[in-house]
Amino acid sequence: MRTQNNLDRQCREYMAGQGITSKEKLQHRLQEIFEKAEHRDSALVMVYQLLFPDWDRIKQIEGFPVVGQGMWCYICNLFIDFDQQRHPGIFKGGLWFNNGFSSSNEIGPWEISFEGCDVFYK
Repeated sequence: MRTQNNLDRQCREYMAGQGITSKEKLQHRLQEIFEKAEHRDSALVMVYQLLFPDWDRIKQIEGFPVVGQGMWCYICNLFIDFDQQRHPGIFKGGLWFNNGFSSSNEIGPWEISFEGCDVFYK
């Protein structure tokens, strides 16, 4: 398990290393995920992979990253659109509601917090 400050720092550095340094770049990467994904399950995994380094070494994540309302709604709408196109018989956006990030009005609309999120490795 990583300490909270260490996890936060490593995840932010990981995102920056992927070129995600602004809201617009993050939106672009999220859109790419949904264009490439063949199934909503793979889209969800790719969204998590966007935030967490060493994905293949992660055994378990307890808790959820917390994002601002703007980011949460943006991702939710991507899942809803994806489900409308590829999974018409299911609850639209349901996977995101059940397994996506938490949201909070306590942080900025596009901020991410890893407080209360613990990572355990294989």
